[in-house]
Amino acid sequence: MTEPTGWKATSGPGRVEFLAPEEDFTIDLVDDAEATDASGAAKSAWSTIDPASQRAPLSISKAAASEGWDEEWQIEYASTPGINIRAIALRHGQRWTVALLRGSVATLSKRSGTILAVMQSLRPAGVTAENFTDRRALPFDAARRERLKDFWRQAMAAYGVPGIGYAFFDRNGVIEEGGLGVGRVGGRSPITAHTLFRIASNTKGMTTLLIARLVDQGKLAWDEPVTKAYPGFRLGDPETLKAMKVRHLVCACTGMPRQDLEWMISGSPKTPASRVFDLLAPMQPTGKFGEVYQYSNLLAAAGGYVAARAAYPYMEVGAAYDRAMRENVFVPLGMKDTTFDTTVALAGDHAYPHDVVLDGSVQVGVPDAGRAIDFARPAGGAWSSAHDVALYALNELREGLLSNGQRFVSRDALLERRRGGVEYGEDTRYGMGVETISRWGVSIIHHGGALPGWGSDWFVLPDAGVGVVLLMNSQSGREIENETRRMLVELLYGARPQALESMKADAASMRADVLESAKDIRVPVDPVAARRLAVRYFNPVLGKLTIERRGSQLIFNLPSGSSRVGSEKNKDGSTSYVMIDPATWGWTFLARPTRDRDALVIRDPRHEYVFSPAK
Repeated sequence: MTEPTGWKATSGPGRVEFLAPEEDFTIDLVDDAEATDASGAAKSAWSTIDPASQRAPLSISKAAASEGWDEEWQIEYASTPGINIRAIALRHGQRWTVALLRGSVATLSKRSGTILAVMQSLRPAGVTAENFTDRRALPFDAARRERLKDFWRQAMAAYGVPGIGYAFFDRNGVIEEGGLGVGRVGGRSPITAHTLFRIASNTKGMTTLLIARLVDQGKLAWDEPVTKAYPGFRLGDPETLKAMKVRHLVCACTGMPRQDLEWMISGSPKTPASRVFDLLAPMQPTGKFGEVYQYSNLLAAAGGYVAARAAYPYMEVGAAYDRAMRENVFVPLGMKDTTFDTTVALAGDHAYPHDVVLDGSVQVGVPDAGRAIDFARPAGGAWSSAHDVALYALNELREGLLSNGQRFVSRDALLERRRGGVEYGEDTRYGMGVETISRWGVSIIHHGGALPGWGSDWFVLPDAGVGVVLLMNSQSGREIENETRRMLVELLYGARPQALESMKADAASMRADVLESAKDIRVPVDPVAARRLAVRYFNPVLGKLTIERRGSQLIFNLPSGSSRVGSEKNKDGSTSYVMIDPATWGWTFLARPTRDRDALVIRDPRHEYVFSPAK
């Protein structure tokens, strides 16, 4: 097991506890819990650390067992707002090991990379991690590629993913590319290698590739102070601002937390790129440089715009970024399908976003619903195809060489994006828009991407000399990315089979979670509660929210889009309004009583945003 660095460890008979540096979150590991099932094991574990504990589970679901475990179960418990309490029960033979996680949601979010490393490294007594360091990869031949595609077909059915775009490549180029399924549920247009998808955060690695090229050209340096490269750059903490270098904008290692609601809700096609810098200006760190993995889309977007200013200092930063990416990345790599222009994307062969919603069905969303990210597009705004993402990932496999043998980017500048990095799971490091993994003794370079309705990933296995691109038109299938990585290790290195069973368990758990979370949502909304809602609301950061009534339906309109809502009665008697349409499914606004009308509150792990009634 990987012990978390900087956490306080205490132990007792059959248990060990790790206390986070913030002292408001703990991981308790209880070994050999006496039980015949997961619920009993969790109950026994709670009794071990707190004999007076009488916790009743809110939900229990079977998860995907791996790393030698026969079973894994996830158990959630009731808690107050801002607190998360859960148990993870693991069985090997007749023996149960239980991890009890409890404490602040903010710390859980902040320390997610470290917590993941602890949980991924848990293995049964006597079971060692698989290691293929000295094993030569098997050929990625047609038969193995077909097995991977068959795995995807089963996963699509299990998760409710209508379509996948894919590509397979080696150092010589693309071996095979194409599509599975359709671009829109119920439709007939097949996915092809050139069908466009939102690739979301896979834009980040392309942005850092732009920075690498500008480093080669002498227009920027990795360790250049951000305030030198972009004098108008500001943060809420002077010391952090002083320490911030160009590399820190895209490393997820600065101690700056997510501010995702600030772009997901406030973003629209009319939002200027400069808004990114406005949102960052008051931002405060929650940790030290290099201490923890904390993903900031706004900082990554700023990284792209800082690079754009270095490339074209007299242009508006959004237009400069688009031009710099086109001239320095897309055109040289032959990426003819890729664009940041949603209008252009929707005029051609494109997929539609989907999600599994309220009743467990797969529903299609509005294809331009993701335009909230457009103003922060260096972090996730590109539309691309499996063919084009393969050309980008080929550059990673070839370490900067083009197919004609010419040097596209220096090896040093390219690999700087992978060096070091902050911990994000067992044997996993997040670099600059690129993740490096060495689990099971297999080197894997990759990055995932997600926006509501979309999922994407690419994988490069340098020692095997091959790579894979996976684009999906549903966010419900995000776990397919992790399961594909495991499947590749099984196909190419003979790892013990677990990807298929993991996929089936994860998909069943996902669908069960959707139905569980939806069972108390009332559609149409409670009319008595709804009478306390105003027509117009305003939050100084997120902007306007208006409420529209269409017969018995209630519609929330935000700058980024609209959705029908349902109402949910909370255990404390309060009411929440839950968005139920694809792309916003699950967004929840708590009604907070004021004198005349209810205010509406939406939260992330660290922030609370209050929409006040407006005239």
